[in-house]
Amino acid sequence: MPGDSTSALGDGVQEKLKALGPDWTEKAERELNESPEKIEESLEILRTLLADETSLTVRPDDAFLLRFLRAKKYDCKKAYTMLHRYYMMKLDSSELFRVPRPSEKMHILEMQAQTMLRGRDHNGSRVYIFRVEKCDTSLVTIEDVFSTNVMALEYMVREPETQIAGLTVLIDMTGFSLQHHAKFLSPYYARRTVDVIQETFPLRFKGFHVINQPFYFDAVFAFLKPFLKEKIRQRIYLHGKDMSSLHNFINQEILPSEYGGSQGEFDNTWWREDLLKHEEEF
Repeated sequence: MPGDSTSALGDGVQEKLKALGPDWTEKAERELNESPEKIEESLEILRTLLADETSLTVRPDDAFLLRFLRAKKYDCKKAYTMLHRYYMMKLDSSELFRVPRPSEKMHILEMQAQTMLRGRDHNGSRVYIFRVEKCDTSLVTIEDVFSTNVMALEYMVREPETQIAGLTVLIDMTGFSLQHHAKFLSPYYARRTVDVIQETFPLRFKGFHVINQPFYFDAVFAFLKPFLKEKIRQRIYLHGKDMSSLHNFINQEILPSEYGGSQGEFDNTWWREDLLKHEEEF
């Protein structure tokens, strides 16, 4: 193709591709088979598939569609299926998947139950932490917590680097109680969570690391297993209280001190403030 191979792409995508830098560009090429030519070709194919879709109105911009292509490594048919499921999910379960504005969820974020770490793990993945103990179920509903996590995913998927390297999730089960938290494991919510991870949300989920789980968690996990594909099962790691085991996957340098890290105590203030700065984007 003569000239600049990114010239047919939208201005926003062109700028983001140029801003990635050589390391991220090489990672995208190596792991996703990405190139400017591949992006242009795949966007055209995906738009052709969407042109036949009469039941949904889809955001048409390159940057949005590119999320789905990267999530499925440029398999256009799989990207189209994921896009369709993404919109159907929001239509069928709007109480869970409507993306709230950050200001609507400050009361939940101020519980210090969730955060996105500033640093990335050794594979370049974003790291998201969820602390069960800090989630006071007497004050918030499961719908509140679920939609706040969806908001966090929508925040992170805006980053081209995260689209490329994916997301690692750390779940701290300290304080988990069947009396207070069993509803998080109901078939309805378990199924919706698995749908997000496996089929619906345009992110590559690279690992799920569970720490401080109770002795009966194996039984809880057995309940979830039938919903999970083998690929996801293999990415779930149960570390218990062994922080050195966790550090084999997530660098100590980016972790809070509660998890043997060097970043001080857990505090999501910076993340809450950054979410509010992007309020209008939600």
